Amino acid sequence: MNFKLLLLLPILEIISFILFGDILGFFPVILHILVTMILGIFLLKQNKGIHEIEKFSSDPKDWICKKVAAILFIIPGFVTDLLGLMLFFKMFRSLFWGYIPDTTKRSFYKNKKNSSEEIIDVEYRNIDDK
Repeated sequence: MNFKLLLLLPILEIISFILFGDILGFFPVILHILVTMILGIFLLKQNKGIHEIEKFSSDPKDWICKKVAAILFIIPGFVTDLLGLMLFFKMFRSLFWGYIPDTTKRSFYKNKKNSSEEIIDVEYRNIDDK
């Protein structure tokens, strides 16, 4: 099913280009494409360094959604821009988070859960006292 939606995306993009081109005109559509592409590049390249690693380790869901939104802004089209906007704002992310497989979700939070919930039971025995 997801593969069929991926094949449907270029058709939806072409239809949206035609519709918005008729409504807005040629130059505003081209300007929209260029502005969103520059915005996507800016969002993708910002925060390089140790701060970016700290953000990823503290909240991987937020970091990944922002980076995928930036990539969707770079791809020319109105449908991908709409999907990018929905991923960029936190209130809409829960819609997409439901479509991610459970195994992938568990791998995002595996390190956090293991460090706080895992209990290791050991016995202490001093070898020097015989």
